Amino acid sequence: MILVDNVKLYTGEHSFPDGAVLVEGEKILYAGSRAACPKAEQARRIDGRGGILMPGFYNAHCHGAMTLMRGVGSDLNLMDWLGKIWPIEKGLTPDIVYWGSLHGIMEMLRRGTVAFADSYFMEDQVGRAALDAGIRVNLSRACTDKEGVDSVTGLYRQWQGQGQGRIRVSMGIHGEYTSTPQVVAYAVEKGRALGAGFHIHLSETQGEVEGCRQRHGVSPVRYFRDLGLFDSPTLAAHCVHVDDEDIAILAEKGVWAVHNPASNMKLASGFAPVCRMLQAGVKVALGTDGASSNNRLDMLSDMRLASLLQKGFTGDPTALGGAQAFAMATRTGALAMGWPQCGLLQEGMQADMALLDGGAENLCPTPDLPAAIVYAAQGLNVRMTMVQGKVLYQDGEFPTLDKEKIIWKAEEAARQLGVY
Repeated sequence: MILVDNVKLYTGEHSFPDGAVLVEGEKILYAGSRAACPKAEQARRIDGRGGILMPGFYNAHCHGAMTLMRGVGSDLNLMDWLGKIWPIEKGLTPDIVYWGSLHGIMEMLRRGTVAFADSYFMEDQVGRAALDAGIRVNLSRACTDKEGVDSVTGLYRQWQGQGQGRIRVSMGIHGEYTSTPQVVAYAVEKGRALGAGFHIHLSETQGEVEGCRQRHGVSPVRYFRDLGLFDSPTLAAHCVHVDDEDIAILAEKGVWAVHNPASNMKLASGFAPVCRMLQAGVKVALGTDGASSNNRLDMLSDMRLASLLQKGFTGDPTALGGAQAFAMATRTGALAMGWPQCGLLQEGMQADMALLDGGAENLCPTPDLPAAIVYAAQGLNVRMTMVQGKVLYQDGEFPTLDKEKIIWKAEEAARQLGVY
């Protein structure tokens, strides 16, 4: 049993200026006022020292091992950037993907992320890294052909539900412009047989949308809808260039749009109409994308940027308020990735949480906890990250990881790939 005590608690729905959370096994027994917390004299006590305790972050679109390519292709548009990245990725090996994934996981845990939806290659190695670290992951290969789709069938059978349910598997299609209708239809058939959801890139750039219209006469959203892909739960990364018809389809089919504000801005892809999507009933989660197109795997940074962008873009200071942005990064992401018992700190939920430093000068004072988290907090303010009741990061230490070895292996792998 673990008692996280002496904290300013934000459950994802309610604030408690003097709060506590009691954890037994992988679940939360109590979350609320410190004064009403059940006695637990035998519990291991973690003194929050007045810090903010909150749900951990669910990174709904990521390419974890791309930390090894951090800084490659800076100041380029998407297609020119891919022209730099794809040749490097030809050198990927299982060992490189494993260590790159651990490197990305370590970066995320240090900044309060408890789960990520990965879309990359050699996803069995990503699963292995996540299992070793103790983090949650939704695995998905970015498929471009039938061979890739077939590999996901094996991945699903091997990894779905592993790690006491921390590992989930989705079918993947990289995007419309890197596949064919035949491959998408094949993936839809295989995904349905497995009962798996999908993870795709969707309408990221204007060029992608125009190209799809030239090739198929419809937008990428309409294209995937017509092929039946949205009949399965779908994580759709980016959704930058979507019109009213597209948005209506996303809402009708229950697609989880994943906003990636930093990556979209760095590649000059555009500004996703997040507020329009939310108003139309689209479910919007948040992701960092990869560390080569963002340069960091810091959900606090992307959450702040997401909120500020919508205010500036719409000219409305109330657009995407703090609590709403926080929900995108936590509860909505957890639901999008398939963990309905995650993303809130309340009795019976999974014990996934992060603790911010109460002594940080940028977190004083904190009269509005969601506002403090979204607009003031920084990734390196995180003191502790817990996943399924286990502390995976605390005050500079990673109980399940060898930090020095991972950094050394990541540098070695980057050299092998020719990044240096």
